[in-house]
Amino acid sequence: MHKPDGIFGVFEVVKDFYEHGIDEHLWVFLLMLVIVADIVLGVSRSWAFHEFSSRRFRKGLVSHTAMLIIVMVSYPFMVFMNLGGAMDAFIFAMLSAYGASILASLSALGVEIPYIDKFVKRNIDKEKFFLKEEKENKDND
Repeated sequence: MHKPDGIFGVFEVVKDFYEHGIDEHLWVFLLMLVIVADIVLGVSRSWAFHEFSSRRFRKGLVSHTAMLIIVMVSYPFMVFMNLGGAMDAFIFAMLSAYGASILASLSALGVEIPYIDKFVKRNIDKEKFFLKEEKENKDND
């Protein structure tokens, strides 16, 4: 039988990877779960604060979906080219960015994780966090 080439060859490499190789690369699956959790928590946060906008939703959904598709398609090729370590570093960076966003959304929804929220607010992501202690200090001033 004729082996697929061109764009169908790309689909074949990706299909083979996810049929046999995802068990060895759980970081890809974890990133997929974290992206979906970030979408759900972002929508929940905007809904809770009555700031839901279809334009922002579409923009966020398209950017998160693009990241998901890019990682899902490019990871098998990076592993095939022995660049799995570089792609893993990229995935860890994305996990930390999405993790900070998830923590910010949880904090805004009232679910605060005692020491981690403060550390992330002070050192990583200053714009997204609104901690209760800071609100109380501003109100008292």
